[in-house]
Amino acid sequence: MMNMDIQCHSVLDTPSNNILKKAGFLLALFFSAIVYTAEIDYSAETDPVITKGDSADDPAIWFNSEDPRKSLIFGTDKNSGIYVYDIEGNALSYSNLGRINNIDLREKDGTVHIVTSNRSASTLDYWLFPTDGLFNYFKNKPLNSFSEDIRHVQLKAGMDIYGICMGLVGGNLRAILTEEEGKTIQYWDLKKQEIIGTFDITAEETNVPLFGNEAEGCVIDDENEHIIISREGMRGILNAYDANTLEFIKVIDSRSGNIGGDPEGVTVYKTTDKEGFIIVSSQGDSKFNLYNRQFPFDYVKSFTINGVTDTDGIDVTSMSIDGLYTHGFLVVQDGYNSPDNQNFKIVDMEQVLKKKVTNHGSTN
Repeated sequence: MMNMDIQCHSVLDTPSNNILKKAGFLLALFFSAIVYTAEIDYSAETDPVITKGDSADDPAIWFNSEDPRKSLIFGTDKNSGIYVYDIEGNALSYSNLGRINNIDLREKDGTVHIVTSNRSASTLDYWLFPTDGLFNYFKNKPLNSFSEDIRHVQLKAGMDIYGICMGLVGGNLRAILTEEEGKTIQYWDLKKQEIIGTFDITAEETNVPLFGNEAEGCVIDDENEHIIISREGMRGILNAYDANTLEFIKVIDSRSGNIGGDPEGVTVYKTTDKEGFIIVSSQGDSKFNLYNRQFPFDYVKSFTINGVTDTDGIDVTSMSIDGLYTHGFLVVQDGYNSPDNQNFKIVDMEQVLKKKVTNHGSTN
C-alpha cells in the first residue's frame, strides 16, 4: 500500500465496537484512494470504433519528427482490425484484418516497423511502412491501408496468442508475444523472424491458479533494456525482466499494493535517455499508476482521467508538439465511452506531470 502521513483518531478506534471499527477502516481505505489520486481531463478523443461491445483495445503512437502535428495514432479494434487516427482523434484509415488484439511500433532507418497480435490467424503480423509521406498515405487511403502492397509477413506462433510489444534492444528489433490463458512468453528477433527465447510468466510463483492469469500488456524499455509485463487475474502482477537474459528482476507491484483488479496496458514515458516513468492501467479501479523507470521501480503516484473507465491498452510519447502537447501526450482506451462504441482518449502529459498529490486531499 502507498504511504500515508495522516492518522485519524476517533471513537471508531475503541475496542468495544468492532463493527464500527471495521467500517471505519473500510472508509479510510476508500477516502485514501481519493486523497492520493490526482484527477485530470482528457484533451481530445478518437472517433469510436466500428464494432460494438468490448472492441477497442490497444493504441500505438508514431511521432513524426519532420512534422509533429502529422504524427499518427494506431488503434486496434480487437474484433475487426486496425484504425489510424490523427492527433486530434480523427479516423484517417481503417483496415479490416480480423481479430487484431495488440499493436506496437518502432522507427528505424526511415521505416516504421509495426507488430500486431493476430488472434484470427494465431500469428505475429509484422508490417514495414516508409516514414516518407506516411501521414498522407493513410489520409489518402481510408480503407485497407494495411494491404498486400505493404511489406509484411505473418509469423506462426504455435500458440494461442494474446498480447504483443516491440523494442530496440542493442539496436536490434525485438518483440514479446504472450499466450492467451497460458504462461508462455515468446521473444522474437524480427530481423531473423524467429523465436530466440521463451520464459514462463509464472516461474517466480507457486500455488497460483493459471486460469485467468495470463499476461497481455507489455512494454520494452529500449534504453534500460527491461521488459515490463502485466499479468491479469487474482494476483494482478506487474513484473520486470532483463531484455537480454530474460531473467526475472522484480515484482514492481500487485493487487496487494497499488493495483486494483487487472493491470492492463503498460508504457514508458521518457524524461531523459534512461529516466522517466512506467505507466500502467490499473483497470479494476480505473486509475493509472506511475513508477520510476529505473530499478527498483518505486511507485510514484496515481491519477484518474475524467470520464475514462476500465482501460485496456495505453501508449505515450514525451516528444513535444509545440502549442499543443509540449510534454508529449498519452493515449488510453476507454472501456465504455457510453453511449457510443468504445474509443481512445488523448491526454496532455503536462497535466499528468504537474498534478502533485498532497496529503490533504488536494492537487495542484
